[in-house]
Amino acid sequence: MSGHPNIITLRLNYTAAQTNVAVVTVSAGSKIVVTQLQVTVDNACTVACQVRVGFGATTTPTTTGVLLSHPGIPPGGGVSRGDGSGMLGVGLDDEDLRVTGTVPTSGSVDIVVSYYTIES
Repeated sequence: MSGHPNIITLRLNYTAAQTNVAVVTVSAGSKIVVTQLQVTVDNACTVACQVRVGFGATTTPTTTGVLLSHPGIPPGGGVSRGDGSGMLGVGLDDEDLRVTGTVPTSGSVDIVVSYYTIES
C-alpha cells in the first residue's frame, strides 16, 4: 500500500555488537510493515561490519523474514532497500523488527527504518 498516512521513520545508532536487539516492537494483535531500510557504517570504523535485519519474536532470522543482510559493510559504506513508497516486508503477529551485527570498532552503525503498524 503506497502512501500510508502513518509512516514512522526511526533511527538507531550503535557502537557495540548487537544480538537479536528489537529495533521496532509491537504487541499481540499487530504487525510491522517496513517500507524502507538503510544501514550505514561510520567512516571512522577500522573494520567492516556484518549486519542482518529481519522479523522475529525473539531472534533475528537467518533465512525467512530477513529484510536486509550484508556480510561486511566497509567503513563509510552502506546498504539500502526500498524508498518508502512500497512494502518491503510484513512481520507476523507479535514479531518485532530485530538486528544482529558485529562490533563497529572505533565508530558506529546507523540503521534508519520507515514503517507503520497494522492490526493482525
